Amino acid sequence: MKHTNKILFLLFGVLIAFSACNKTDFDELQREQERQDSIERARIEKLIAEQTPLLKAYVEDKWENPIRDTATGIWYEVLNPGQSDSYTYKRSSTGQIVVPTVEVKYKGQLLNGTVFDETNDSLANKKTFKTNLAQVIPAWQIAFLPRQIPYNGQNYPAGGLTANGLKKGSKIRFVTPSPWAYDEESRDKIPANSPLVFEIEVVDINDNL
Repeated sequence: MKHTNKILFLLFGVLIAFSACNKTDFDELQREQERQDSIERARIEKLIAEQTPLLKAYVEDKWENPIRDTATGIWYEVLNPGQSDSYTYKRSSTGQIVVPTVEVKYKGQLLNGTVFDETNDSLANKKTFKTNLAQVIPAWQIAFLPRQIPYNGQNYPAGGLTANGLKKGSKIRFVTPSPWAYDEESRDKIPANSPLVFEIEVVDINDNL
């Protein structure tokens, strides 16, 4: 019995040492992750600051009533608020945003006017574009979502541009800094680190479109 207790005591000591080691490793990983996050935030903030004068000049030259979202650096203009009762943004029982599927007409351009994609493309026979909102670039998600979505009776930030988010019939145009588009990646007609201009009209929006 004494021998068994001794073994158990030794095993308990090993487990404590192992747990302490794991905690140290976890703390180190957490500190490294926080360091990397800080570096990434600084990189994004620098890019947005550098691109802000270009975006500001663009919207002031071409739009009537541009609004700047200070949190993201995106400039936008709501052309039609849409049908307010056509969709309700919500959260799941765990607090996660329920991501809708959207059907839209849209045009994407560079600041120099080059159209890199649009639904009014007769060659591609593309009249509308349907996608789950989780599968598009961050700028689109920011444009669609409302500023807040309730959960358990309280409103929590959702990161959107407008109070109610885009609904069926909504029409918006926005110009986004490159971090919320394709960032450092180049795509076909889109050079790396390119701010992008979009005009989107919501044909339909639903959780199960």
